[in-house]
Amino acid sequence: MFKIFYISFRLKISYRVNTILYSLKQLPFIKKLLPASLYASKTLKRFALLLAILMEIISIPLFKGLYLFVMILLPILLTNTSANLIPQAFLHILLFLTIAGSLSNNTIFSPSKDKYYAIIQMRMNARNFTLVNYVYEMAKIFAGMALCLIPLCVIFHLPYIFIIWIPVMVIAWKTVFGAWSLRQYETKHILRNESSPVKYVWFTIAATYLLAYAGIFIKQYLPLFLSYLLGTFMMILGIFAYAYMRKFPLYRAMYQQLLSQSTSAINVSMQNITNDAYRKNISNDTGISSDKKGYAYFHDLFIKRHQKLLWYSAKKTAVITFVIFVIACAALITIPQAKEPINHLLLVFLPYFVFIIYSCHSGKSVVQAMFRNCDHSMLTYSFYRRPDVILSLFRLRLFDVIRINLLPASIIAIGLPILLYISGGTSNPLTYLVIFICIIATSTFFSIHFLTCYYLLQPYNEATETKSSLYSIVMSLTYLICFGFIYLKMDTFIFGTIMIIFCILYTIVSMTLVYRMAYKTFKLRR
Repeated sequence: MFKIFYISFRLKISYRVNTILYSLKQLPFIKKLLPASLYASKTLKRFALLLAILMEIISIPLFKGLYLFVMILLPILLTNTSANLIPQAFLHILLFLTIAGSLSNNTIFSPSKDKYYAIIQMRMNARNFTLVNYVYEMAKIFAGMALCLIPLCVIFHLPYIFIIWIPVMVIAWKTVFGAWSLRQYETKHILRNESSPVKYVWFTIAATYLLAYAGIFIKQYLPLFLSYLLGTFMMILGIFAYAYMRKFPLYRAMYQQLLSQSTSAINVSMQNITNDAYRKNISNDTGISSDKKGYAYFHDLFIKRHQKLLWYSAKKTAVITFVIFVIACAALITIPQAKEPINHLLLVFLPYFVFIIYSCHSGKSVVQAMFRNCDHSMLTYSFYRRPDVILSLFRLRLFDVIRINLLPASIIAIGLPILLYISGGTSNPLTYLVIFICIIATSTFFSIHFLTCYYLLQPYNEATETKSSLYSIVMSLTYLICFGFIYLKMDTFIFGTIMIIFCILYTIVSMTLVYRMAYKTFKLRR
């Protein structure tokens, strides 16, 4: 077993080293300083190896610490939960988030490249490889959580039993759900894939997040003894679940099927990526036409043929948003005591909706559809990358991306002022207008942002795989900044005005950058 772990760990680190070297070659300015024979450079490889090992070590407590603090402790502190309820609230939120994590994040069912290289190409024993790496990942969870819980227990007076009990409980939940998924595959041939979870998984995750955080606002949590009882029960089940995992006979067959589905593990063609479900959303009606001319005609045909694909997410989000606002309005009318706290939230928590709009925005998927069904072919022609052509199509596409995403955004923009009025209103009537314009401007900003990043950093190769480290960094920073707005409290009128001005300036800058630089950057990655 140790030999298998040693080989698999070296394989993972080697892949990470090559990823780091590739990422360095993609960064502006830095790539010019690196030699063409980068992968043969022993000095750079040693540096990348040291960096990869440090990343592995640092990530163990870092990510778990951020998870425990940002996802659990910080919401409790921001809602002014009394000190005697903090342990109860902490365990309540953690328990439901653990259920969500067990459904959505299990290393066994992640179709990663190291599994492909080890199991498929190197023909390693699939069961031994899986179990060794699973134990290693669970050991990282235990070590990371235990190390982070020590200072949290001291500072916030949490029970010291949390230091050991919580990591073991989390591991037990993951093991039970992992064994259950293996059983589903063995008996019903239902394959779990972390890269493409099914609808019931998303529904369950949404429900557990709601149950986790709803308690903060109504100040009702699972009793400590019930959380302990449920966690201990799962620990007992976890023992039997791990025993089943050790005896599971179909690891190789499962991974052959799992990895063959994964575009991240196997180099597949565009025809395989654009699967049947995807193609069904593209119209084959030969009667589709347009009265426009030039590139406007070309773009209009694309939008009409892909209308169902481009609008599906926006329409679904709009319906869900509308239903939520109707329920919220009805609740405020029937429960008058809820008006004051809701009014206070609406007057200081407008920054929160930056993250909500970001989460609902379909800009990233829309530009990916543009690449899959248009640009991956057209970028082979030099005329398609002329500055005038690029700017012309950029403007046309920007208009449609904005229009698509304004459907759900307009419901939020109308719904928030209505909720504010029903909950008690505000002394400054301009606040209603600022909220409306701010939501529209924020949605417009994300439309511009995603399209600008696509043109300036074009990240995809012919297989629609993301091959730009800079693009990944920008997308990660976008997420982190938007997530940070959750914890920003600012007067609605002031924040809305700032966002409106920022969006106008960003539009001007992005149009200038696209015109001046996109003809160099908007190209296929190899």
